[in-house]
Amino acid sequence: MGYHLHFNEHYPGKCEQVKDMSLGSEHLYTFKDGLTFITSGLAVQNLSTHTKEYMVKHNIVGRMYLFDFNNNKAKVEELSIVGSNGGFNLKLFRPHGIGGWLDKSGRKLLFVVNHEEQGVDYIEKFEFIPESKQLKHIKRYRDDTMLLLNDVQPTSEDSFYFTNYGTGPGLFMMKVQILCQMAWNTVVYFDGNDYRVVLDGMAMSNGIAMSNDGRYVYIATTISHEILVTERKPNNDLVRKQVYPVYSFVDNIIVDSKTDNLYIAGHPIGHKIFLHLDKPDYRAPSQVLMLYVKDGNITKTRELFYDDGDLITGSTVATVFNSKLLIGTIIDTTVLCDVNVPL
Repeated sequence: MGYHLHFNEHYPGKCEQVKDMSLGSEHLYTFKDGLTFITSGLAVQNLSTHTKEYMVKHNIVGRMYLFDFNNNKAKVEELSIVGSNGGFNLKLFRPHGIGGWLDKSGRKLLFVVNHEEQGVDYIEKFEFIPESKQLKHIKRYRDDTMLLLNDVQPTSEDSFYFTNYGTGPGLFMMKVQILCQMAWNTVVYFDGNDYRVVLDGMAMSNGIAMSNDGRYVYIATTISHEILVTERKPNNDLVRKQVYPVYSFVDNIIVDSKTDNLYIAGHPIGHKIFLHLDKPDYRAPSQVLMLYVKDGNITKTRELFYDDGDLITGSTVATVFNSKLLIGTIIDTTVLCDVNVPL
């Protein structure tokens, strides 16, 4: 749980908090043109009383934001969400993981994990309408293999992988899984018709991302402090290729669109992030790692960012684009930094 750990605070350049945004930016997806979509308002299962009160106090509800790396400003726009296909209800929207897909006609499609109600998760599909800055809800997905969803990685406009980071909504079993480091979790693939488990035996499968050529899929296993590299087969099965230790409670994974290197945000001191999850006012450190990749294998790690909790608490996701580093959190501020270090 990291009681013995100490880190030195450092930034890759000037950092500032992003303006006009609610607390919380759990996950994001950046298209190759720099447009970035951010999920906000995560409400996981079994929220503490403190967290529920904190969310009400700060008006934290399900929202989606747009950030444009080309504008070079620490500012976002909230996107309006329209449509209710399949019974989607915006008032019950609690977004978590997100993945993007650019179809053959150039449409930007977003797949978003939604914790709509206790014990029932969905994946929602949206189309971005650039003229009106809207997200149009197209479709929702639900299956019994969706136990406790975390993240989603599209492979086409109607197929995707997703991770289960728990076995269900029960708080007791989640505590057992975490404290005993039980490898109970799965990755599931939906091919457009059927759902099937393609990987199991992971200790809290969290973020998932795919290489730019589609050959490799990376999974963050939070409790075991590792990145699992898998090779994607023609039938979309995943075969373990490498297990890479990062010595941190890793969260989400972003693949660099040019280099295939990975950006990982995580929680380096375990007991502090768990206190923050219970009481959001408690400050916890944030960390961003860059993992160098060659031929699908991770070769080395560089720490790009570390903050004790003064500027940002509970980092969950990070990406670099146009020499800017954007960092999201569970239920805290979002930060943008200049990157003045070699990548």
